[in-house]
Amino acid sequence: MTTRAGAVTRFALAAGAAVALVALVLPRASGAQWHDIAGALSRPSAAQLAALGVLWLAGLWVHTPSLTAALPGLSHRRALLLNLSGSFVSNLLPLGGAAGTVVNWRMARTWGFSSGAFSRWAVVTNLADTVVKLALPGVVLCWFAFGSTAPPRTVGTAAAVGAGLLVVSVIGVALVARDDRALRRAGRWADRAAVRVRAIPRAPEGYGERAARFRSDSARLVRDGWGRMLGGKLGYAALQALLLWACLRVVGGPVAPLVVASAFVVERVLSMVVVTPGATGVVEVGMAGVLGALGAQPAAAAAGVLLYRGLVVGMEVPVGGLALLGWWVGHRRAGNRLPDTGARPRVGTPMAVG
Repeated sequence: MTTRAGAVTRFALAAGAAVALVALVLPRASGAQWHDIAGALSRPSAAQLAALGVLWLAGLWVHTPSLTAALPGLSHRRALLLNLSGSFVSNLLPLGGAAGTVVNWRMARTWGFSSGAFSRWAVVTNLADTVVKLALPGVVLCWFAFGSTAPPRTVGTAAAVGAGLLVVSVIGVALVARDDRALRRAGRWADRAAVRVRAIPRAPEGYGERAARFRSDSARLVRDGWGRMLGGKLGYAALQALLLWACLRVVGGPVAPLVVASAFVVERVLSMVVVTPGATGVVEVGMAGVLGALGAQPAAAAAGVLLYRGLVVGMEVPVGGLALLGWWVGHRRAGNRLPDTGARPRVGTPMAVG
């Protein structure tokens, strides 16, 4: 089987799994039948759908300062373009973050950014995104502990888990920002491996020193731009949570803010489980299950989740595809060519924030 045929087969299997999860598991998780879900989805008017689209775009725009802070010289328009194009690629493929990162790297190189600067941008933005995705459940669990009427044991467990997630997030950021010892130790192992294995390129200054310098440069970006990074991430999260509430509202399922927040943090965490394109199926089932367990009307809960995910994932495919096509056409017309430096980006998780 050729590499291309294997990739097509993996995509077909992952897409089939996503469809099966939504078609078969979502009704069971929500406790609603498909005809009831379809009836709820037919309720929003064209004006309401347009307003939801504007809210979705506003969240993406509010997020751009967190991206420009990690790559000095990047404009807000280009940050939005990187976000949409990376999301377009990563949402089409299972584990598509690597492909999305490479696409973003090529775009950044044509704008004059070095591979090193892009790599720091990728690491810092993904680290910030992961920290927020871990911290938000901690905040919501603490909110649940102090704002719900659940049994004392449940409240105590929620408070302990929430506080633990917040502490882990803070400690993780502190270690990355200050401690070079683990990096230098790993670098020494990499140097010894490079001596024994010819296929591994050597680092003249040593991998440990290179990694420590990379961490130091990344930490400097965080020190200089942490306010914009944090503000952009939190603003985006707030507008996404508001979008989820609005989606539930227009399909006839108004729910309490704490219930919406609980479903939202489940979506944030499960979106990292990208075994299917855009984690489709996994996220919808998890969100609908949480909403149903917390008392939301079943059909409205399932319909609201599908509408929300249709915006934050489904809309990113056509809009991101058009954005990427526009960049490619403009790049070709300008006659630009990517400098052949031999450098390649550090491939990590998706640049997408959805």
